[in-house]
Amino acid sequence: MMKKAFFSAAVAMILCAGLIVGLGADLAYAAPHLSALDLHQHFNLSDHAMHAAIGLAALRVRLTELTTKAEQKKAEIKDDTAADAARAIEADHAKIMTEIEQVKADIRTAEAEETRSQQQLTPPADAATRAADIVGIAATARAQGVDLSTEDEQAAIRSNVDPSAFRAQMFDRLAARQTPTIPARIGQDDRDVRRTAMTEALAYSLGAPLPAAGPSAAARPFMGRSIIDIAAQSVDWRGGMVVNARQKDEILTRAGMSTSDFPIIFENAINRTLEGRYALAQPTYRSIARKQNFNDFRPHTTVKTGDFPMLQKVLESGEIKYGTFNEGKETVSAFSYAIALSITRQMLINDNIGAIADLLSSYGPTVALFEEITFYSLAFNAALADGKTVFHADHGNLASPGTAIDVTNVGKARAAMSKQKSTGGNQLLSNAAKLLLVGPDKLTEAEMLIASITPATVATVNIFSGKLGVLDTAQITGNAWYAFADPALGSNYRWGYLEGYEAPRVRTDEPFGTQGFKMSVEIDFGVGATDYRFGYKNPGN
Repeated sequence: MMKKAFFSAAVAMILCAGLIVGLGADLAYAAPHLSALDLHQHFNLSDHAMHAAIGLAALRVRLTELTTKAEQKKAEIKDDTAADAARAIEADHAKIMTEIEQVKADIRTAEAEETRSQQQLTPPADAATRAADIVGIAATARAQGVDLSTEDEQAAIRSNVDPSAFRAQMFDRLAARQTPTIPARIGQDDRDVRRTAMTEALAYSLGAPLPAAGPSAAARPFMGRSIIDIAAQSVDWRGGMVVNARQKDEILTRAGMSTSDFPIIFENAINRTLEGRYALAQPTYRSIARKQNFNDFRPHTTVKTGDFPMLQKVLESGEIKYGTFNEGKETVSAFSYAIALSITRQMLINDNIGAIADLLSSYGPTVALFEEITFYSLAFNAALADGKTVFHADHGNLASPGTAIDVTNVGKARAAMSKQKSTGGNQLLSNAAKLLLVGPDKLTEAEMLIASITPATVATVNIFSGKLGVLDTAQITGNAWYAFADPALGSNYRWGYLEGYEAPRVRTDEPFGTQGFKMSVEIDFGVGATDYRFGYKNPGN
């Protein structure tokens, strides 16, 4: 290693000597009118100046070595280099560049010292000598590959630039031509815009509802692209046209790395698709239950509607009596629910976006159906804090025996609801039935009762037309039917999500492995019974 360094330094000094000789030859060629004494004075340096020149040559050799080392360090970053390794390489490269700048500064200092030594030994050059020096230096610099125009050379002559300073400029240009640079990276703002646009376009391909105005301007270039195309663009694929399965595997493997945007793009696109499909679903429980989100997974105590204490007359003394606030004892909690599924390697290699879209298209309605089943199985007729179910004879909201859906019995249901009282014994201001809830077996019967018809006689007038709505769900079996109040005014039930998670979400667990990837559909959801006064049940017949 020491022999190699010594050899490099020796070669550098020989080259430096060659440069000086070359400059002398160029000078003699450019200014033949100079005397032998002028040439002798130009190159007759003192011992101090010679040592300075040797030191300067060593510095320039060091600069060349460092620039080569920096170039080799930069070349270590490949397309498949991990993010941590790339950052380590860039840190090493930055250290080398710092050392290069220090060596350049040392060269400038040495050149200044050389200039001062020459000025002490050589009388000031006249304009012709200075011009000849610059012409010679310029010719030698061009021979070394420096890009120097004739205009720049003439400008240096006209402005009386010192030849030593001009020579330093040429060395700087030579070093700059060899100095490596880190490849330009996409700015964070541009990267975020592109990622958002890709997410939007992929979501539409997967089945997310397309707005009437169409996709955004940023998303339009990515519309109709396949999954492989999106993955290739997200990793800046430079392998040319993708023509075989091996290339697709390579793209998907690189796209699955933590440094790639594709896992985020694909996961967000699926979430956007799922949310759009989910928003279109309308489970029946939301028409009879009141929404109340949860801050955490602990049981949440609810306050019963209509239980605020009644106001009382202020006594002549000005005393205001205290009422009793009856806090409800009913609690509702949110729970986490999830299911895992796989996107197979075959679906990805086939680039079958239609198959993936079909797989996801049913998940919005499926999650809504899950909520519906959860509500009717856990909350609809659950036991309250008093140990009795929501619909119970002691609650005054259960008919016995059951009857058909007709004017008389619907009237009884409405009357029973209107007679309900608060825990303080006060009548409710309003507790009118607004909705009949039935199962498939009673749907036609309920619709016939509620249908608007032109009565033939006063006796056949439909008094409920326009006052009651009908809602049916497959979760109710048999002949039972129910009457419910508007949940905005009062409800027997609460439902909600964990705060901040207003819809089901998708999480990729093992993204883009060689055999496909896994993901889970998750939701934090809670339902519960909290009252009994805002509904009525008839077992039917």
